[in-house]
This record gives sequence, C-alpha cells and structure tokens, in this order.
Amino acid sequence: MEIHVYPFGPLQANLYVILFGTEALIIDPCVPYDALNLEGIKVRRIICTHAHYDHIVEADNIRNRTGGVILAYEDECEAIMDASKNGSSAFFSALSVAPPICALRDGDTLTGGDLELETKEDFSIRVIHTPGHTKGSMCLLLTAPDIPGEIGYLFSGDTIFKGTVGRTDLGGSMPDMMRSVKMLSALPDDVIVLPGHGERTTIGHEKRNNPYFTDLGCDDTI
Repeated sequence: MEIHVYPFGPLQANLYVILFGTEALIIDPCVPYDALNLEGIKVRRIICTHAHYDHIVEADNIRNRTGGVILAYEDECEAIMDASKNGSSAFFSALSVAPPICALRDGDTLTGGDLELETKEDFSIRVIHTPGHTKGSMCLLLTAPDIPGEIGYLFSGDTIFKGTVGRTDLGGSMPDMMRSVKMLSALPDDVIVLPGHGERTTIGHEKRNNPYFTDLGCDDTI
C-alpha cells in the first residue's frame, strides 16, 4: 500500500491516491485525471470527504475516465449534486456532480472486499462523521496491521489542519466543529493526519499545539 498526495488549484486542495498494486482509491477528486499518472491503474472508488467545490471539481471527470464509484457521507450527497449548495455557483463556475453517489454512514467500516479491490492486503477504513466545516463532513481512518510503527492515517478533509480547523461560515457550525475536535482527540497520538489542505500532522501534535484542541483540554499531559 502506498499513499500519494497531489495538491492542486488556487486553494491547494489535496487529492490523495491510495495504491494497492494496480488498483487505487482516490480521496477528494480535485485534480485532473491526466495529472495523476494512473495509467494502467484501476480506480475502484472516489471518496469525497465533503461537498465543497474545490474537493469535488474533478469527480465526474475521474469517474468517466475510470469507472470508479463515487462515495460521500449520506448528509453530503445532495450538496455534491447541487451547485447552489457546494459553493461552486457562488465562487467558481457552477458544478453539479451527476448521480449516483453512494452514501456512507457514521461507523461504516470498509474493507478491500467492500471496495471491490482484488488486493490481499489487510486494511480497513472507518467512516467518522465530523460535522462542523459542513453538515456532512467526514474523516476516514485507515488502519492496517502492516503499517510499520504507525497506528493509522486519518484523512481529515477540511475538519482539521495542522494548527487549526476548517472554516465554519459556509454552511457549517462552530459548536459542531468543537464536538468533532473533541471526538478526534480521542484517537491515538500517533495517528497521522492527512488534511484537505496543507501538510500532514499527527493527532498528538494537534493535541499539544492546535488551539482548538488545547482550548478543550485535549492534551492530557498538561
């Protein structure tokens, strides 16, 4: 298993590719397919952490090129398909992703078989509903026994970044965000956070340094 990140666009949104040999999952489809160097790779799933335009702009194009199935949290599917709700009509060119979009729910655990991957690698991806940036924002916790010395990877979308959290003034809620931060603070410190913008961090680093975590007393070493 390999994880590759592709920052793209004026807002430098991060697209992640999780490679399993000749198969792949894409998280936050915001980069043109031809820039991903996935020739000969079968893209099985295209997962959107939330509906905002800068994270979904290439969803239809990548699906059309690869046949991959688009997934999103159940509360976010409507916004992905509606330009008036995903921010595109207000800030960019109107974009509505065509159906179908398969709905995920809080606590869903996805394995290779669920994602139609042929890989024999043992891994799981747990869906964590983290409202705040948007109503249906979610994080994805990837764990695998073969990840050496690491407990897992959290694809955090625009919920948490290194040193801060996502904005809540575009259909979100700060009280919801703080509840989501508190919930994520319960993850092991060694979990690597792969955010929707910017560089990677860890849950432990955020508990010690991110004011949105420290204000809640999330760092139990203090």
